[in-house]
Amino acid sequence: MYSLLLILLFTGLVNAQESFEENVQDVESIVEVEINWFTDFKTAKAAAKKQKKPMLVYFTGSDWCKPCVKLKKDFFNTPPQFAEASEDYIVVMLDIPYRDDIISLEQKKINKEMQKKLRVSKFPTLLALDHNGRERNRMERYSFPDPQYYWEFMNNNERLFGL
Repeated sequence: MYSLLLILLFTGLVNAQESFEENVQDVESIVEVEINWFTDFKTAKAAAKKQKKPMLVYFTGSDWCKPCVKLKKDFFNTPPQFAEASEDYIVVMLDIPYRDDIISLEQKKINKEMQKKLRVSKFPTLLALDHNGRERNRMERYSFPDPQYYWEFMNNNERLFGL
């Protein structure tokens, strides 16, 4: 009887370990995708021109815009789809937060100037620019339960830029 109890206990521990390892792998697949965002438009534009790549410019209000936070979760952090799609672009995130401790005041001023120059009045906004900085496509706001319209935006960009 004692031997049977030990065998059952050992089997349970082995199964628990396997289940734990599967759960760790599941959690690892949920972790945010690492995207190499430019945060300075001027630097990004120079890189786009040099590499002859189009730009995706994302305007966000990281500390006040709930749709921006939701879009980041639903679209930008979709492993591996957006990471793979973004390889064909220079990706730029221009944050315009309310708080002054998120980005430097100088960068915030520059981002606001770019917001005005590119006529961005709604958040979030995602712009597709050619490598010379000319706007070719625009997607504004995010209120959908899924990012389907943003994937259509990306598909349209592929056709526009011949990617």
